Amino acid sequence: MNIAITGGTGFIGQHVTKVLAAEGHHLYILTRNPKESEQNHLHYVQWLTEGAAPEHELPAIDVWINLAGKSIFTRWTDKAKEGILSSRLKSTQEVRHIIEAQESKPSVLIQASAVGIYGTSQTGDFTEESPPADSDFLSHTSRLWEAEGQKIEALGIRTVYTRFGVVLGEKGTLPLMTLPYKLFAGGTIGSGSQWVSWVHVEDVAHLIAYAIHNDDLSGPLNVTSPNPVQMKQLGQTIASTLRRPHWLKVPSFVIKTALGEMSLLVLEGQRALPKKALLSSYGFLHPELKKAILHSEE
Repeated sequence: MNIAITGGTGFIGQHVTKVLAAEGHHLYILTRNPKESEQNHLHYVQWLTEGAAPEHELPAIDVWINLAGKSIFTRWTDKAKEGILSSRLKSTQEVRHIIEAQESKPSVLIQASAVGIYGTSQTGDFTEESPPADSDFLSHTSRLWEAEGQKIEALGIRTVYTRFGVVLGEKGTLPLMTLPYKLFAGGTIGSGSQWVSWVHVEDVAHLIAYAIHNDDLSGPLNVTSPNPVQMKQLGQTIASTLRRPHWLKVPSFVIKTALGEMSLLVLEGQRALPKKALLSSYGFLHPELKKAILHSEE
């Protein structure tokens, strides 16, 4: 198949590209900075720059995967929040423009989103049937992001909204989490009772591939491990895996002072469960936290 990927040079995108390349597909990575590819199956196509015309450069695309968006791991100033939101909306709008401009339509769109769409809770469980919230910056951003994807879905294209949890791997959040422990300064962040709906990046990539091939999957899809943990357990698991102490408690006010509004990412959370993936019999590669951390450290 011909598969177009936005955000294909990022942490998740690189893993998705690797999995789909192994399946033998032709991959078209949309990027502001295209380069020559040394592999016949991999092509870089310029987009979102002056003069770029990806709708003319791309062949007929069977599958679109839209992962593009600025990182949320920055201090959330008003300017940063505008960049985080607008980058997601503009990339999705451009995907729609390309699809509308091409004569042949794709069979499926994989549209990135986040479990932050449910808001935060220490007591509730969230499946794909749970209603979205609009209670904070993350839920607001995710709602608007999916709303842009729904305009593509309205063209008659099967659309899967992959709601990512905290993605663990060699990049992303895990190195930030493990660093204090490697410096013998790890401990519980905030109350420790906030939920972390984590998932290993290899499961993210394989679940995206699984959703492409399974026509019965559409709409929201929680991309999380079936075994979410609370922050205190996450810290203790990192400590035991790395054989480091878990002792230095970091109060909430310290995190809020250091991170500002972005502290929501570590002080609040939600227990999101991958109900659709489990009912569809997807087999998780890394369902247990300790083994997922060990695999990421290899």
